Amino acid sequence: MKIINKSATTVVSALALLTAACGTVDEGTAPTTSAVERKAISTTSTTLPSPTTASSAEVDPLAFIDAELAELPVYTEPTVAGKTQTNPAAGGSSGQPSGSGGSPATPNQPSAPGVPGGYTGFLGTIGIDEVLYGAPASVPVAASGTAPLTGLPGSVPNRRAVVVKVDNSSKARPQSGLTNADVVFEEQVEWGITRLAAVYHSTPSVVGPVRSGRTTDISFINSLGGPALAYSGANDIIDALLLRQTTVVNYSAARSNGYWRDNSRSAPSNLYTDTNSFSHNGSSPPAQFAYGATNGGAATSKVSVNYPSTKVRWNWNGSGWARTQDGSAHTVDTGQQITVANVVVVVVPEVGTSMVDSAGGDVPEYVFAGSGPASVFVDGKRVDGTWTRPTLRDPAILVDGNGQVIQLSPGRTWVQLVVSGAYSSS
Repeated sequence: MKIINKSATTVVSALALLTAACGTVDEGTAPTTSAVERKAISTTSTTLPSPTTASSAEVDPLAFIDAELAELPVYTEPTVAGKTQTNPAAGGSSGQPSGSGGSPATPNQPSAPGVPGGYTGFLGTIGIDEVLYGAPASVPVAASGTAPLTGLPGSVPNRRAVVVKVDNSSKARPQSGLTNADVVFEEQVEWGITRLAAVYHSTPSVVGPVRSGRTTDISFINSLGGPALAYSGANDIIDALLLRQTTVVNYSAARSNGYWRDNSRSAPSNLYTDTNSFSHNGSSPPAQFAYGATNGGAATSKVSVNYPSTKVRWNWNGSGWARTQDGSAHTVDTGQQITVANVVVVVVPEVGTSMVDSAGGDVPEYVFAGSGPASVFVDGKRVDGTWTRPTLRDPAILVDGNGQVIQLSPGRTWVQLVVSGAYSSS
């Protein structure tokens, strides 16, 4: 995807952004937190244009997606048992491999660059241990004998977590592997559609379609204790910022093997990978949430999350939250509807990056670092509170209005990054 620089329009501070994020949200007000030290860093914000500002005759909101393919450089990939590796940039083919378990991929990770010129976001300018907010409680710790990313009992595999960026456009569905992810982060990108960052540790999986990275990813990849990051590529500025995350092993398809294309689908939404290719070496990730009995909360059966061009619904079915998207059950390629134990909605600030895509849409950045309102949907209940991530290295600390840690049900979790007023429940 072609990205160009764009002049900044509004200057704000990180302090103002984080403070604004702690305001009232739809169907509930986050509790007021005690005064703690915040780090005020100047940054720049631009406002995302509404997808309705341009008629369909002027621009197709999804047309820019196809341009991304041409930005990937050409390279040669080897053949791996069970699948024919091809150059993702060239749109080559292979059939979907039978089963999982690819050979280890080799990253070609350049030295971490400095902050690139022209970038006016926030996340790319801070260090992994730079303190943004005071911790209201201790960070979550995995109980002995439980999986760190789900809280489920059993043997814990000694491998790093793998984060895969997954396409969520209409052309990409049904996706592969989302029901195997321990945690999924959903973030807004250009033109109000969303992209997914699926985190795998407990269960390896074939995953796809794989798409490009965004600076929002810096918010959560650093808390996973040295994960692998698998994505199709990125423009020079975003790629440089992702490479600056030195605790993360970068497996961009533009530099690494371990990917193939499925010719039964249209490019660019046909790039796939196998997490086994990236999880070798490393160690288990730290816990991201606390698990246990849920205290308090209001009975809830439906959650609505409204991005400008993606409408998400979660319905409590008595044992989990079943997902619908844009009016239809959100299923994977096996026909299974996505259902999770927990839905965590975090209200985050939006800042500008001074980049636009090839169709003219602003490239936003969502800052899941610092503190803001949160609503946790667990066991058919809604618990309102606050999320706090003191540094990029820390997982989110979720506390309720009384300052007590909010505990999740053991199982898979979906995290929705939203702006204020973008969700409701009943």
